[in-house]
Amino acid sequence: MLSWLGRFLSSSIGKKTVMALTGLCLVGFLVAHLVGNLVFFTGGEEGLNAYAQKLEDLGPLLIIAEVGLALLFIVHITLALRLSRENAGAREQGYHRRGSMGQKTAGSATMLITGLIVGVFLIIHLIDFRLPKLTGELDDLGAAVTARLSSPTGIIIYLVGVTALGLHLSHAVQSALQTLGAGHPKYTPILRSLGLVLAVVLFVGFASFPIYGMFLAAGAE
Repeated sequence: MLSWLGRFLSSSIGKKTVMALTGLCLVGFLVAHLVGNLVFFTGGEEGLNAYAQKLEDLGPLLIIAEVGLALLFIVHITLALRLSRENAGAREQGYHRRGSMGQKTAGSATMLITGLIVGVFLIIHLIDFRLPKLTGELDDLGAAVTARLSSPTGIIIYLVGVTALGLHLSHAVQSALQTLGAGHPKYTPILRSLGLVLAVVLFVGFASFPIYGMFLAAGAE
């Protein structure tokens, strides 16, 4: 059993399957993260602080969730880099196979690049908020978010990050579902449309925060 699992995980199909599963799990987290953070618009800084406190009250469960998310991301990006290197070495078409009709899109052509940008953006995001919170250097998360998103540097960084995320997801969701066996000439257009809709929703949702920060910065002048 273990030997079969090892052979499967070391194969190209196994790596793509695990990458697809971890990617979809991360998409699920993004949806939940966006929904939770929308409280910033309804409750302002106090609402965001209250939401963050509810998460902190989960105690060990929050730590387990964060460790799990970190592992998901590490596995996902590691497999992406390995597959990219293997595909380049084998002179295949690129990061992974295109859609069933062989159509090349901006999302499919830049998967590795946008994935790496999202990775850098995630690190910056953690440095901005989560790490200071863990070390006790950040008491008012809402105020920190407002300050970060109303600064020119913060606005640019977050807009670049969410743009890369939206572009990445525009192909990633469809690709992951096809890898898991959902690809079919009849359903591929539907999967592609659903993936694009989800990518647009997440992009608009996350981009709304730095855009809101632009208005805050303009109002403070």
